[in-house]
Amino acid sequence: MFARPPVERPGALGYGSYDDTLHALETAIEPGPFVLGQRFSAADVYLGSQIVWGTMTGTLEQRPSFAAYQRRVTERPAYQRIVAQNQRLAARLTETSAPA
Repeated sequence: MFARPPVERPGALGYGSYDDTLHALETAIEPGPFVLGQRFSAADVYLGSQIVWGTMTGTLEQRPSFAAYQRRVTERPAYQRIVAQNQRLAARLTETSAPA
Protein backbone atom coordinates (compact mmCIF):
# COMPACT_ATOMS: atom_id res chain seq x y z
CA MET A 1 0.00 0.00 0.00
CA PHE A 2 2.81 2.42 0.87
CA ALA A 3 6.08 2.60 -1.04
CA ARG A 4 9.02 2.33 1.31
CA PRO A 5 12.36 3.68 0.10
CA PRO A 6 15.54 1.84 1.10
CA VAL A 7 16.92 2.82 4.48
CA GLU A 8 20.28 4.58 4.33
CA ARG A 9 21.33 4.01 7.96
CA PRO A 10 19.51 0.97 9.38
CA GLY A 11 21.68 0.89 12.52
CA ALA A 12 21.02 4.52 13.51
CA LEU A 13 18.54 5.42 16.23
CA GLY A 14 15.09 6.01 14.74
CA TYR A 15 15.96 4.23 11.53
CA GLY A 16 15.24 0.76 10.33
CA SER A 17 13.53 -1.06 7.57
CA TYR A 18 9.99 -2.31 7.26
CA ASP A 19 11.36 -5.86 7.18
CA ASP A 20 13.29 -5.24 10.42
CA THR A 21 10.09 -3.98 12.05
CA LEU A 22 8.08 -7.02 10.95
CA HIS A 23 10.85 -9.30 12.18
CA ALA A 24 10.80 -7.58 15.59
CA LEU A 25 7.01 -7.97 15.72
CA GLU A 26 7.26 -11.66 14.90
CA THR A 27 9.97 -12.09 17.53
CA ALA A 28 7.62 -10.60 20.14
CA ILE A 29 4.59 -12.77 19.32
CA GLU A 30 6.02 -16.10 18.17
CA PRO A 31 6.99 -17.61 21.53
CA GLY A 32 3.36 -16.95 22.55
CA PRO A 33 0.74 -17.46 23.14
CA PHE A 34 0.93 -13.76 24.05
CA VAL A 35 3.63 -11.10 24.30
CA LEU A 36 4.20 -11.90 28.00
CA GLY A 37 3.96 -15.64 27.45
CA GLN A 38 0.87 -17.19 29.03
CA ARG A 39 -0.37 -13.85 30.33
CA PHE A 40 -2.57 -11.62 28.14
CA SER A 41 -1.67 -7.96 28.67
CA ALA A 42 -2.26 -4.42 27.42
CA ALA A 43 0.56 -5.04 24.95
CA ASP A 44 -1.59 -7.75 23.36
CA VAL A 45 -4.58 -5.40 23.18
CA TYR A 46 -2.45 -2.92 21.25
CA LEU A 47 -0.55 -5.36 19.04
CA GLY A 48 -3.61 -7.50 18.45
CA SER A 49 -5.67 -4.54 17.27
CA GLN A 50 -2.86 -3.38 14.98
CA ILE A 51 -2.35 -6.83 13.48
CA VAL A 52 -6.09 -7.42 12.99
CA TRP A 53 -6.58 -3.98 11.42
CA GLY A 54 -3.39 -4.10 9.34
CA THR A 55 -4.07 -7.50 7.83
CA MET A 56 -7.73 -6.63 7.26
CA THR A 57 -6.88 -3.43 5.38
CA GLY A 58 -3.85 -4.83 3.58
CA THR A 59 -1.39 -2.41 5.20
CA LEU A 60 0.35 -5.31 6.95
CA GLU A 61 1.44 -8.29 4.93
CA GLN A 62 -0.01 -11.69 5.73
CA ARG A 63 2.37 -13.95 7.63
CA PRO A 64 1.62 -17.26 9.35
CA SER A 65 2.79 -15.90 12.72
CA PHE A 66 0.44 -12.91 12.40
CA ALA A 67 -2.50 -15.15 11.48
CA ALA A 68 -1.84 -17.47 14.44
CA TYR A 69 -1.52 -14.56 16.88
CA GLN A 70 -4.64 -12.90 15.48
CA ARG A 71 -6.55 -16.16 15.97
CA ARG A 72 -5.39 -16.43 19.60
CA VAL A 73 -6.43 -12.86 20.35
CA THR A 74 -9.81 -12.97 18.61
CA GLU A 75 -10.78 -16.33 20.13
CA ARG A 76 -10.58 -14.92 23.67
CA PRO A 77 -13.99 -14.72 25.40
CA ALA A 78 -13.57 -11.00 26.13
CA TYR A 79 -12.97 -10.30 22.45
CA GLN A 80 -16.04 -12.32 21.51
CA ARG A 81 -18.16 -10.40 24.03
CA ILE A 82 -17.13 -7.01 22.64
CA VAL A 83 -17.81 -8.15 19.07
CA ALA A 84 -21.31 -9.27 20.10
CA GLN A 85 -21.89 -5.99 21.94
CA ASN A 86 -20.77 -4.00 18.89
CA GLN A 87 -23.14 -5.97 16.69
CA ARG A 88 -26.07 -5.29 19.03
CA LEU A 89 -25.26 -1.57 19.13
CA ALA A 90 -24.91 -1.41 15.35
CA ALA A 91 -28.30 -3.12 14.97
CA ARG A 92 -29.89 -0.61 17.34
CA LEU A 93 -28.36 2.29 15.42
CA THR A 94 -29.68 0.85 12.17
CA GLU A 95 -33.15 0.48 13.65
CA THR A 96 -33.28 4.03 15.02
CA SER A 97 -31.89 5.64 11.88
CA ALA A 98 -34.15 3.79 9.43
CA PRO A 99 -36.70 6.08 7.72
CA ALA A 100 -40.24 5.71 9.02
